[in-house]
Amino acid sequence: MLTFCLYAALLLALGVLDARRRHGSLAFFVNDRSSGALHTGFSLAASCIGGSATIGMAGLAWQVGSPAFWWLGSGACGLALLTIFLARKVRESEAYTMPEMVAAWLGPRARTLVSLIIMPAWLAILAAQFTAMGKLTATLTGMPPEWALFAGAAVIVAYSCLGGQASVIRSDLPQCVLLLAGIAAALFWLFGHDSAPLEFMPLQLVNEDFGPDRFTYFMVIMGGSYLVCPMLFGRMLSAGSTKSAVRGAWIAVFMLLAAAAAVAALGVLCRGFVPADTRPDDVLAGAMRLMPTSVGMLLLVALLSAVLSSADSCIITASTVFCNDLLGSRDVRLCRLITLVFGAGGLVLSTRGHGILDLLLMANDIYVCGVAVPVFAAMLMKKGSVGQGAAVLAVSVGGTGGLASAVSGEIAFGYLGMALAVAIMVFGVFFRQNRKNLCSAE
Repeated sequence: MLTFCLYAALLLALGVLDARRRHGSLAFFVNDRSSGALHTGFSLAASCIGGSATIGMAGLAWQVGSPAFWWLGSGACGLALLTIFLARKVRESEAYTMPEMVAAWLGPRARTLVSLIIMPAWLAILAAQFTAMGKLTATLTGMPPEWALFAGAAVIVAYSCLGGQASVIRSDLPQCVLLLAGIAAALFWLFGHDSAPLEFMPLQLVNEDFGPDRFTYFMVIMGGSYLVCPMLFGRMLSAGSTKSAVRGAWIAVFMLLAAAAAVAALGVLCRGFVPADTRPDDVLAGAMRLMPTSVGMLLLVALLSAVLSSADSCIITASTVFCNDLLGSRDVRLCRLITLVFGAGGLVLSTRGHGILDLLLMANDIYVCGVAVPVFAAMLMKKGSVGQGAAVLAVSVGGTGGLASAVSGEIAFGYLGMALAVAIMVFGVFFRQNRKNLCSAE
């Protein structure tokens, strides 16, 4: 209980400090565009390595072995593509949010539609982080699950409301260091305790428990969520320069690859150590109870840092998008109010009992098919080359495919939605260019 209270007090104090020191919308939305390469890289990595990429991914590795690497590995691939093709365009846009950038390529109607898709998707992601936070808080404090969930969510929401993006980015570096240190400590202890599960584990891209179809899903859907992500765009928009944004993104890519290998190994080493009937989402919690107190506490603080650094990024991203792109306001007080409302919505959703992976996969189906793929295709083209009508149709069709996939469980609907969205984009560019040529000829 003392550890949780101290951690919460430090975060809230940081939020109060930033709220008093930096008052304007530029600080709340994009950290005054002052982040260096190191802070940008650590903040990107901390935002990506959340509850799903630790608690959820370790549980998956416990089940399927080395192919669980692709949970974060696919994200590293998506972030690498983002860095190569879009990072410079993102930072040079001087936008406040990702949908604001979308308007430059696809028009204001697409900006609104993209923002509307981001809202429920990020609500599901936030609920997943709250679920993870509740489990960790219950383990750390001994509270009943319902009270632990509420206490953990309250800390995240209060801290995010106070300092906005400035506090989030400032805390990400130490949180990321704590995260990596805790995972390393647990990994070394488990390896010393019994290295056999890892030594005899075959290194595989796919296996019987994680087939090619699942590998494809992770690379396309999970990787796509990192390719065009409002949370990651927000970090790049907060960088002090284009060079800092690009260098920071490459730092994050390598950190994600290292973290993916470490967490996958951690999950595999829990085999034979954690009881076989343990739920995947509870593997790390079970391991912590069986470890020496010092190692278990380090791992617990690491997981707490992972969830906090991802959840605060998620809620700030959603609230700034809602204010900037749906309400057309950059008023900090209004944004804080929206943050509170959004946090309450995430808390309600997290009480419905979904597993962490279920919530993330549901959100990614809708977002990647409806936003990530068509926006990425558009940003590879010239600004304004896609008409607003074609852009709105492409996003709508892609999102519908993602929704159908999430509801039915048939990923083919998602793939079809993405393919149709890109085809509509390409056809829209071709049609618009031919129309211009005909007008010029006349």
